Amino acid sequence: MNLRLWRRWTVRTRIVVSVVSIAAVALITANVIGVLFLNWYLMERVDQQLAGPFRGRLPNSSATQNKRPEGQFSPGPDFQVFRFDAEGRPDSSAETPLVDPKLFGDIKQRAAAGVPFTVDAADTQWRVRVQEWPTGNGYAYGAFAISLKDVEATRDQMVQYTSGVSLFLLVLVGVATAALVRVGLAPLTRMEEAAADIAAGNLSRRIDDADSHTESGRLGIALNTMMTRIEGAVDESAASERRLRQFLADAAHELRTPLTSVQGFAELYRRGGAPPGPALDEAMECIDAEVSRMRLLVNDLLTLARLDEERPLQQHPVDLLAVAADTVRDAHVRVPTRFVQLAALDERSATFEPVTVEGDEARLRQVIGNLVSNALQHTPEDTRIVVRVGRAEPPKMLPIATVGPELPVGVPLGCIEVSDTGPGMKPDDAVRVFERLYRAEGSRSRRYGGAGLGLSIVASIVQAHGGRVELWTAPGQGATFRVLLPALDLPDDLADIDLDEDAEPAHEHTDESAKIRASGFRGNSEVR
Repeated sequence: MNLRLWRRWTVRTRIVVSVVSIAAVALITANVIGVLFLNWYLMERVDQQLAGPFRGRLPNSSATQNKRPEGQFSPGPDFQVFRFDAEGRPDSSAETPLVDPKLFGDIKQRAAAGVPFTVDAADTQWRVRVQEWPTGNGYAYGAFAISLKDVEATRDQMVQYTSGVSLFLLVLVGVATAALVRVGLAPLTRMEEAAADIAAGNLSRRIDDADSHTESGRLGIALNTMMTRIEGAVDESAASERRLRQFLADAAHELRTPLTSVQGFAELYRRGGAPPGPALDEAMECIDAEVSRMRLLVNDLLTLARLDEERPLQQHPVDLLAVAADTVRDAHVRVPTRFVQLAALDERSATFEPVTVEGDEARLRQVIGNLVSNALQHTPEDTRIVVRVGRAEPPKMLPIATVGPELPVGVPLGCIEVSDTGPGMKPDDAVRVFERLYRAEGSRSRRYGGAGLGLSIVASIVQAHGGRVELWTAPGQGATFRVLLPALDLPDDLADIDLDEDAEPAHEHTDESAKIRASGFRGNSEVR
């Protein structure tokens, strides 16, 4: 079977093979160096032994075998002494030597060099040293040769022993590495099992015992964090899908009701139940009212769709005080019997503080208009409604519901606050009040109709402006909606606007303070 490609091996196999390979290279290198060092050491010992015989007298025999030179130590079982004449020729009367003297080369040059050398005989190698030797009978050179059998045997045994030990150590290293890798990769194995469980649909599965001090532990913590976010995103997506289905069902219901009314009046007219005269006029008025209701619902849905598409807003400076004043005036015109008041955000101030934001004026007017309409629509006739404008101050208590990002501390904020003294809302209704087509039942009346899209439009427009909507409410304590928007710095030439009750209207003025005066409002003024 062919060896699989390296990249297809498992991490465990790669680590074990890599560690064993590195250990093998290290052991082989160490053994080679050890054998070379041992061989060098033994050869040095032999060379020291070769120098010993030349400190005494050279034996008379030209080829003495296995005999101790006079006055010298024995170098081993196999050694020989050779005599040569002044011309470097060996003594022909010598016994048959174990090594041929012809292998020694030029005796004069060897003697002049004065260093040992190695020659190869038939069965083994010999270490030889040649030196000039003064004699009385004409011999001028002597050679002493020692067999290297013991050195070779020692070296071979060393190689055998180190090879066996190295092989055993490699096996031991492989087994130990495999065990350590198995323990080290155990967290990854658990992650693999958890990933398989997660892939099977168990999004609540987490990596247990994730230690932040190890790489695998930090990976497990990161996976747990990722899965928490994925689970939250999946839950949010499922909730969003449920809300979408509910939204479509509610929208279809809201559109079906007026369509049914229009169809009923049309059928009545077709069958002659509404002849020309008061009956027909009443039927036409009902049809017109239902069509107007459908148009309003469709316009609200179209507004939300455009906001969801994040179409760019027409940004320019907008005076919130002027927008609020116009909204209060329009509310008085629309429902003259209701109590609507325009006031400063700071109740201790008798003047209005100009607040300018960067935004789409038409959309911001829609925000305030929807809040006021919501208060008028869902509160009794004797309810007091107050619209406050100013620069935001930290709230004294946390809101029941919020929509929009956390706004940075220290950044000037413009605030529009619409509060009423109506019956308020339950906490369960308050947290869902900004959902599309959601309507709180019970204490809040539907006297003036509505499809539950007004506050959703408010939340979407405010978020498109980078702002935030907050709600404070409780049963029997009314409701307060607060819109926070990033405000522009107050120009140096603007001061607080004092709206004198006796000021003459000046409709021809174009500045925002003149528009407020033209509306006939002053600080804490009322519209009834």
